[in-house]
Amino acid sequence: MWYLARNIVDHGTFANPFITLATGPTAVNPPLYPFLLAGLTIVFRKQYLIYNAAVLGCILANAVTVALLPRISVMFFDDMIPGIIASIFWLAAMHPLPGWDTNYTVAGLLIFCYFTVSCVGNDRNAQRNAALGGTIAGLLWLLNPASMLVSLPWIGFIFWRARSNLRHTVRYSLIVVAVFCLFVVGWCGRNYLELGAFVSRTNLGMTLNASNNDCAQSSLIGDEFSGCYGAHHPNESAREAELLREMGEIQYDRSRIAETKAWIRANPASFLKLTTTRIIEFWFPAREVIPLDYEYASNFGVPHYAQRVARQQNRIIYAIWVVTFLSIPGLVLMMSRREPLVLFILAVMVIYPLMYYVVVSDIRYRFPVLWLSLLPVGYFIRELLNGHGLAIGKASSANKN
Repeated sequence: MWYLARNIVDHGTFANPFITLATGPTAVNPPLYPFLLAGLTIVFRKQYLIYNAAVLGCILANAVTVALLPRISVMFFDDMIPGIIASIFWLAAMHPLPGWDTNYTVAGLLIFCYFTVSCVGNDRNAQRNAALGGTIAGLLWLLNPASMLVSLPWIGFIFWRARSNLRHTVRYSLIVVAVFCLFVVGWCGRNYLELGAFVSRTNLGMTLNASNNDCAQSSLIGDEFSGCYGAHHPNESAREAELLREMGEIQYDRSRIAETKAWIRANPASFLKLTTTRIIEFWFPAREVIPLDYEYASNFGVPHYAQRVARQQNRIIYAIWVVTFLSIPGLVLMMSRREPLVLFILAVMVIYPLMYYVVVSDIRYRFPVLWLSLLPVGYFIRELLNGHGLAIGKASSANKN
């Protein structure tokens, strides 16, 4: 993301995303966050100011998430307490990730969900609101294409939830999806003109190949420590980057997908073991320990900096473990009471992680759907407190659907 931003500022093109060498126009990453970083670069110029501004942006995005969880809780549970509890756990589990879109993606998804469910039953300015909802979904897709695995099921959910004025809901949903598709067509059309294929991203092959091979580890950090990921990925391997530049991103991506398929057919037991471990690590991220003699730690120029980073990440990992464990009884309780929201949560939890089960695991992949575990946690803890005589008040809302 940072290299793309630098290239936008220096050369005015969306190209050269890798550390190793310049490879030309790219669709390896989605465009919106690199352009945001490029804007910060133009405004602040100095590297430490750019970085601090990016961190502040992530903190503000997390604050939006904290503010919206109680509102969504009121909307569906007629009670903000589960959302408040979810917000507390979010603060324990989340941290700024200035190098990635993650903080903004989560906040954007909550904005999209809250806005669309608030407007779907409102006949006033219905078309404008639907177009705005589609715009939010489109910008989210340009920020992180995986967001559509949350936003589109959400549209299906509010359509299913419609009890009256079905025609209005259908029209609203169609406008949202149509406007969203304009963003998809625009970006994929750019990639067709620049790269020769109507695609959203070109990183699938390189990620699969770096994740599934003879030396692969289950987690990204473990794969980096062993040097396996870097040896197979063009961001660290000059050989792979040179090959990508010669073949072009589209052909390189297809060749790496084919190579990965061949490896899986030849090594089904190894692939099954890696995949099984990654399924577990998506929900319960792997605790990592950086070797004291790991060379990357010395590159920071600060003794044991990498170890401090690892300790901080492990604290977040422990928080995610707790959230995942507590969400299970929360979901069971919601299902037993036939809370409508549980259908959406379960649908996304089935669909969203599928692509991450076959690539190296990383806690960054869990965050965009972590809030869907936090709401059941809040629901369960509220009932637990009430069951022990610690009754807590409700906050009703006329906006409940």
